Amino acid sequence: MNTLPYSLDDLYWFALIADAGSLSRASRQYDVAKSTLSRRLARLEEMTGLALVQRNSAAFSLTDAGQQLLEEAWPLVRRMEMLSTELIGREAEPRGLVRLSASGAFGKLVVLPIVLEFMCRYPRVDVEMEITDQRADVVANAIDIAVRIGAMTDSDLFARKVATVRRILCASAGYAQARGLPAHPDEMEHYDFLVQSRNAAELELRCNGRTRTLTTPRRLTLSPSDQLLAPVRAGLGIAHLGEIQCAQYLATGELVRVLPEWEIPEFDVYLVSPNRRYRPPAVRMLMDELAQRIPTAISSLIETDQHGA
Repeated sequence: MNTLPYSLDDLYWFALIADAGSLSRASRQYDVAKSTLSRRLARLEEMTGLALVQRNSAAFSLTDAGQQLLEEAWPLVRRMEMLSTELIGREAEPRGLVRLSASGAFGKLVVLPIVLEFMCRYPRVDVEMEITDQRADVVANAIDIAVRIGAMTDSDLFARKVATVRRILCASAGYAQARGLPAHPDEMEHYDFLVQSRNAAELELRCNGRTRTLTTPRRLTLSPSDQLLAPVRAGLGIAHLGEIQCAQYLATGELVRVLPEWEIPEFDVYLVSPNRRYRPPAVRMLMDELAQRIPTAISSLIETDQHGA
């Protein structure tokens, strides 16, 4: 006999809605009509006699009672999920939509091939992927996984470091022959520079404990970052490119390194996601796949560079 004043199913969905952060995001994430979730939430509030959520057009937040109920109910929800996984079997095929964001060159050369192989292996997984140099708002855009390069500034997000990458100053052999190359960072102002953004014109170089920060003159500003390789190969000037982009051309001699004794600081690669307790199997499995394979993919792209420092 059920002595509870509410349905456990409604309690389960309340926990998932609260974890997603809004009815709209929960609706998209779990592919359930927003009206259905709203009815479940309203029924739970009616049966408990408690206001669990504060709703207005600009925000969605839990009341004190809602927060307490979530904290008490979440271990039960997790146990229900784990039990379902055990009963269905850990090898059950993942399914559903995964929303993904990655930066230009890195997304195209490293992330996309891994995602495509994952989709071939799991045909019931759909992916919505954006490759852009702009940092997408993970929460506002309901992104499940964002592959980010550089310092993490948002402490509200879950971030998992998976690799490091570096950028290399380079130019075409033709440009080097025609113009020569700088022998010291102080000479950089006399050369043509190609950058992916105004901010990218600010450059930090390190050598034997010394650090130089300079602003390079911009002849061409071009984005996204994967488009910058073509004008460098065409001989328009010097650029700092991702090593994964230029390694093969350095190996053949088409491109040459500029100031090879000076290094640009390495950048960390993170898998970023909303800081939610529960992730659907497809999201969790793709995140694990990316974490495992990104370092290997980077190595395979740069191992042909016989001219690296």
